Amino acid sequence: MKKVLIVFLVIPFTAYAQQWDFDNSGSRIFDMRKNEQKKITITIESVEPKDMQRACDKKSRQLGNGGFKTPMLACSFWEGKTCHIIMPHKVDMRTVGHEVMHCFQGSWH
Repeated sequence: MKKVLIVFLVIPFTAYAQQWDFDNSGSRIFDMRKNEQKKITITIESVEPKDMQRACDKKSRQLGNGGFKTPMLACSFWEGKTCHIIMPHKVDMRTVGHEVMHCFQGSWH
């Protein structure tokens, strides 16, 4: 039973870590002089974690994009002069910061 339990604990963590493997440290430094926007309006929509992929794909398609090919922890989109972020009801600071940086610096990864 312990082997099965370990497998089930490792798989979700591995999937989470792979989502952020481009910058997993949480200490990446951004040059704020490179911001595409200096003043922004941000709206935040929170959804159930189980609905995250569906919500991000739906918003992506509404804006004329093709959705996402990888699992999403959160997502952000520009709509006119407003940056719209979708994230789970309970979220860590790194995810919030990650999406807010997309609002300031666009698609940086």
